[in-house]
Amino acid sequence: MTSRSVGFAAAIAAGAWLMATPLMAEGPGPMRQPAAAQDSAADSFVAYCGPCHGRKGVGDGPVAPSLKTKPTDLTRLARNNGGRYPHEKVAMVLQFGVVVPAHGSTDMPTWGAHFRAMGDEASAQRRVIALSKHLESLQVK
Repeated sequence: MTSRSVGFAAAIAAGAWLMATPLMAEGPGPMRQPAAAQDSAADSFVAYCGPCHGRKGVGDGPVAPSLKTKPTDLTRLARNNGGRYPHEKVAMVLQFGVVVPAHGSTDMPTWGAHFRAMGDEASAQRRVIALSKHLESLQVK
């Protein structure tokens, strides 16, 4: 399968995942407010991270099999960092993606620009912090 085919398959799988995820919050009357305005960090995690990392963060999302590199098991970030959860590193990855100097960037999308497009810099930072705190709550003991 070519990389273009893999990318297309990943996009289809992500779309299916998002179709199964509530994108609209219930509201009164026929008008409904986008869930992004009300979502919790857990909902954001499912929407943004879940397609690759899975609902529990272990790297088993529906898109994972089509990726060149298996998604990181996000429940082991603290364990892999000497028992301390790496808040700053997680925030940087969420905002700017992962760059491995010898190999260039990875397939992981960068969410910082997306979050800024949804509001201002302050709201983007709040989303990053909330996602990072949610990831901290998923850490294995």
